[in-house]
Amino acid sequence: MAAADYFPLASGWKWTYSVWKDGVKVPVVHEVLERQGDVAVVQEGGERITYVVTLEGIAVKDGDRIGDYVIKNPVRVGAEWAVEGGRARIVAVDGEFASALGGRYRGCLLIAVTRGDPTRVTETVFAPHIGMVGVSIQAADGKEFLELAQARLVGLTRPSDAPAMP
Repeated sequence: MAAADYFPLASGWKWTYSVWKDGVKVPVVHEVLERQGDVAVVQEGGERITYVVTLEGIAVKDGDRIGDYVIKNPVRVGAEWAVEGGRARIVAVDGEFASALGGRYRGCLLIAVTRGDPTRVTETVFAPHIGMVGVSIQAADGKEFLELAQARLVGLTRPSDAPAMP
């Protein structure tokens, strides 16, 4: 499977997450607003992010250039790539992840991104043909890591689920 199999970016995809941050739980919606060729615009909560799908994987578009890769091909355990201020690594392929609603996703991809100054780790789980199903952000506090935020998928709308236009 390739990066695009784990992060579908066709118009009409919509994910709802329960996000826990600073002891507060809030719903956050991510929605693909448009897809033109290899470029997708996604509204992620209050932020609009542009992604580009290339043969190398899926990356954030930073102005006219390709920024950090979210998922990079080939998708295999141990694959690594540079990101701003750190490194990303595929920790697991074909894993299982339990959702906030009690469901289970199989065949999941786990990517850990480690950045420095201060040291923090973001672990993101992508389910095949669904997208991001979970994320955890931790920061170093001396010798231990403290969880700063966590998100779990609680709702999903696929493009085929959208009502037909007259």
